[in-house]
Amino acid sequence: ATLAGIPSLMMGHGHEWQRSKYSRGQQKVLKMMERYTAHSNKHLLMCSEAQTRYFAEHYKVQAYTMPTAVDLPPEVPAGKSDILERFGLTAGKYFLYMGRLVPDKNPDWLIRGFKAAAHEGYKLVIAGANAAMPQYVDKLHNMAKGCPDIVFTGAVYGADKDALLRGGYAFCIPSTIEGLSIVLLEAMSYKLPVIASDIEANREVLEKDKALWVRPENAEDLRIAINRAVASPDELEKFREYNYRKVADKYTWNRVAQRYVGHVSKFAKF
Repeated sequence: ATLAGIPSLMMGHGHEWQRSKYSRGQQKVLKMMERYTAHSNKHLLMCSEAQTRYFAEHYKVQAYTMPTAVDLPPEVPAGKSDILERFGLTAGKYFLYMGRLVPDKNPDWLIRGFKAAAHEGYKLVIAGANAAMPQYVDKLHNMAKGCPDIVFTGAVYGADKDALLRGGYAFCIPSTIEGLSIVLLEAMSYKLPVIASDIEANREVLEKDKALWVRPENAEDLRIAINRAVASPDELEKFREYNYRKVADKYTWNRVAQRYVGHVSKFAKF
C-alpha cells in the first residue's frame, strides 16, 4: 500500500523476535522484518512509550504512542456465572493469573513462588490456555500437583472472566516480555491490586508505589510478594482506587479512540 501511494499505518504491539516460542532462526527473521517495517512505513504507531523509544534509538525513526485500552467494567455484572462455585473459589480469597500459558509470561515461576509462600486460606487461579504448546501446559499442571490451592480454569470469557476479575484478591503479571498488557489494564479497571514484574512495559502503567514489584523469573521475589499481600491487606487497599483512576483517565477505549482518529486524520481523508 505504501509503495502504491496509499496512506498506510503500521501498529506495533511489542517485539515479536524476543518471544521464546520462536526458534532462533525465526527470531532472526522477525528481527529483520521489524527493521524493514521501521524503514518502509512512514506512519508508525506503538502501543507503549518504551517501544516508541526503542524505534527512535535503534532505527532512528519517529513513531507515535497509541496505547492499548479497555472498557471500564459495569457496576453490576453483565451476566450470570457460576465459575467460583464450579472451581471451589471464594471471592477475595485467590490470587489471579489471566493470560496465555506461554514461557514469556512466567506462570511456571508464579506457581513456584506461590507454593513456597505462606498462602494458607488463599488459592492461585491460573486462567488461560495454549493449544499450541501442550507440553508446556502439561508442565504447569505437573508443577501444581500436590498443591490443591492451585486451580486451572482454562481460558475464560464473558461472564466467567468478569466474575474472576471481580472476585480476585490480587492480580499477578510476572511476565518477562509484554507490549502493553490489556489484561493488566483490565485488572486495574476492576480495582485489583497488582503483583507485577519489574519490566518497562509494566512500569509504564503502574506507579512504583502502587504495586508489589518482583524481578522476572524469580520465585523468591514472588514468594515474598505473595506473603506481603496476604499479611498486608491494608497496603493493597491503597492501590485499588488509584489504579482504577489511572485506567479511567488514560486507558479507556473512548479516550484512546479519540487520540487515534485525531492522529490518523492528519494524513488520511475520511
